[in-house]
Amino acid sequence: MSHHYSIRNLLNIKDKNITFDENFCAEELIKGVQSKVFYGQLTYQPKACYACGHVFDDQIIKHGFKTSLIKMPSISGFHTYLKLRKQRYFCKHCHSTFTLKTSVVAKNCCISNNTKVSIALNAKDKISEKDIAMKHHVSHATVSRVIDSFYSYYQPNVHYLPKHLCFDEFKSVKIHRSLHLTLSIPLSYTRSLWTQHTKLILIRV
Repeated sequence: MSHHYSIRNLLNIKDKNITFDENFCAEELIKGVQSKVFYGQLTYQPKACYACGHVFDDQIIKHGFKTSLIKMPSISGFHTYLKLRKQRYFCKHCHSTFTLKTSVVAKNCCISNNTKVSIALNAKDKISEKDIAMKHHVSHATVSRVIDSFYSYYQPNVHYLPKHLCFDEFKSVKIHRSLHLTLSIPLSYTRSLWTQHTKLILIRV
């Protein structure tokens, strides 16, 4: 069993195209904090140019590396980072360069997907976003963005309503009519949610 496999297992990395140096880990001072840093390299042959889509051939050549410092979940209480050297290619067909992608981190992002998942899981508990940020050594704004991105699919579709609706309570007030979907939802929220639908959508109900 190679040390590459062991380190990928430790960091929960599924991308087998990432390999690690012989001296794969050291302690570094990052943002004034003593941190664990793992040194890895990402290289493989892409199927096509990311810019023009031309199938890989001898006109797409290696063009050095781009190093990224990626925030990983903490290990033994230490801030943990992956300093990843990602292979770059130059396409002679469109005269552009591109950097290889990995499932470890999203494009143009320095926070690993595993860290984002951990943040989202912590958001289920009774803990403030500030405390989650401190636990994962990221900013409060980052925590807020991650939570919004993970739960965006719960946003209501304002362009559709079913033909038949069922309500726990129907109530008339000063503004003519207001719909209470459940007793626990505040009237102000229900009103704003309902008025997001167009008149055409409401008529179809």
